[in-house]
Amino acid sequence: MPIAKPPTEPRLSESDVQAFADGMLDPKRAASVATYLKSRPDEADRVAFYGRLNWQMQNAFHEPDNEETPPAPAPVRRMSRRGLRALLVGAVVMLAVAAAAIFAFDISDSALDNASMMALEQAVAAQDMTSGAVGYESSVKVLASAPDLSRVGFHPLARREMPVGPFASATEFVYRNRGGEAAVLLVAPGLFVQPQPQWKARRVGASRLLAWTAGGKRYVLAGRAKTRGLMLAADLMTGS
Repeated sequence: MPIAKPPTEPRLSESDVQAFADGMLDPKRAASVATYLKSRPDEADRVAFYGRLNWQMQNAFHEPDNEETPPAPAPVRRMSRRGLRALLVGAVVMLAVAAAAIFAFDISDSALDNASMMALEQAVAAQDMTSGAVGYESSVKVLASAPDLSRVGFHPLARREMPVGPFASATEFVYRNRGGEAAVLLVAPGLFVQPQPQWKARRVGASRLLAWTAGGKRYVLAGRAKTRGLMLAADLMTGS
């Protein structure tokens, strides 16, 4: 009768090896595995391999305790309803101020007509158009900017800046014809006025106002209704 050999302890499973390497086996099972490994160098090498592998993995993903953790990004600050309302109110106020400034620089028809009549009366009454008289300037350099109306008998005598609103002014040119009759030409900004290249006449008492708009500017030529060459001067400036 053959002698029966004592049963050999079965080969360690992969789960046993990994658990032993990780120190996860209970003490009784761990002692049994340790006894087994002493008699099986090949298995001991396999367990040692898993142990080294675990150590490398832990060191690869382990962050040192003394390393400063980057600060968490600051949360996006939401604007409160009150802040949003204040922002909207501020925007509306700014738009209102801008609109008021635009209209403040705009000149109404009546304001320009009144300024033209005032300028005409002063030019008719004035005997001296030298520099300094009621704000007039009459140097050759200053008068060089006056439109040339000599073809219809008018020659410039003086120029001045005349206020026609709180923030707006018009450039006034004073002319006289060969008979000494006065005429004034007012040139004012007209950025927001529809172009009107053909002049239109308005009668104001004994005076006549000829008005047109071209090139972003407004023009009013004023003189007595019987002033010779007045309408010819308007024709010359408008190309009529």
